[in-house]
Amino acid sequence: MSITINADDFGRTEEVNQAIEECFRLGYIDRTTLMVNMPYADAAMQMAREQGFADRVGLHLNLTAGAPLTDRIRQNTVFCDAQGNFHAGFHHSLKNRLWMSSDQVSQISEELEAQIKKYLEYGCTLKHVDSHHHVHTNLPVLKALKPLLKKYEITSIRIGRNLFTKASLFNVVYKNLYNSQLKRTGLQITDYFGSAPDFRSYIRNRGINADSFSQHYHTEIMTHPMYDEEGMLVNTNEPMDASWCRSLCRQEKEN
Repeated sequence: MSITINADDFGRTEEVNQAIEECFRLGYIDRTTLMVNMPYADAAMQMAREQGFADRVGLHLNLTAGAPLTDRIRQNTVFCDAQGNFHAGFHHSLKNRLWMSSDQVSQISEELEAQIKKYLEYGCTLKHVDSHHHVHTNLPVLKALKPLLKKYEITSIRIGRNLFTKASLFNVVYKNLYNSQLKRTGLQITDYFGSAPDFRSYIRNRGINADSFSQHYHTEIMTHPMYDEEGMLVNTNEPMDASWCRSLCRQEKEN
C-alpha cells in the first residue's frame, strides 16, 4: 500500500499552477487535478506537457467556482449568480446535498459531461476524478456522475473524507455509506482520504506508526499548493518543505 499526494486546483490561477509545478519538481506530490473551466486551465496543461507530468493530471470537477461550460446550469440561480458564475450556494444547503429535482440533476450531468470531455480533449490519460469542495460526495451530483464514469471509462475516483479528526455522527455515517457506494462501482479507490493535517492528527490520536499505516493502507492526501506573502511554498497555511514531506512518510527529492 502507499500514500498518494494530490494537488487540487490545477488551472485555477497562474500562482497555483507555478506552485504545483514546483511541487512536482521537488517530488512533493504524485499527481494533480485540473479545473477545466478556470481561466488558467490551458496554461496549466501546456506547463504539464512541457514539464513532463501531463500523464499525472486528473480532473477536478467543479460546480462551485468560475463560469460553467454549459448554458442551462448557468441560467439556474440555484447554481449561478446573475453574471452566470457559480456561487456555491447549493453546496451549503443540506437539502440540496441530499436531493435535487430531476431537471437539476440533468443540468449537473450536462455540465459534468462537458468538463469530462474538455479534460479528455487535452489528451489527459490518467482518468482520475475528484471535485472542488468535494461536490461529488453530494448525492444528486453522484447520481449525475455515475453514468458518465462508465461512459468515459474513468478508472479511479476520490472517496469521501474519512480521516476523521472531529466529525459529527451524521458525517461519519454518511461518508461511510457514500464510500461503500463507490466500492460497488468497481473503480479504483483508496482506503483513506483527507488533508495532511487530517493524516497527522489521525495517526497521532490513535497512536499509530505512520510508516506502518502507509504500508497497510492506501491513503490519498489532498494538498493546495500556493505561495505565502513572502513567496514561500505552502500547503494553504503550512510550509511545504522537507519536514512536511517526512511527516507524510515521504522524502524530499534531491536536487
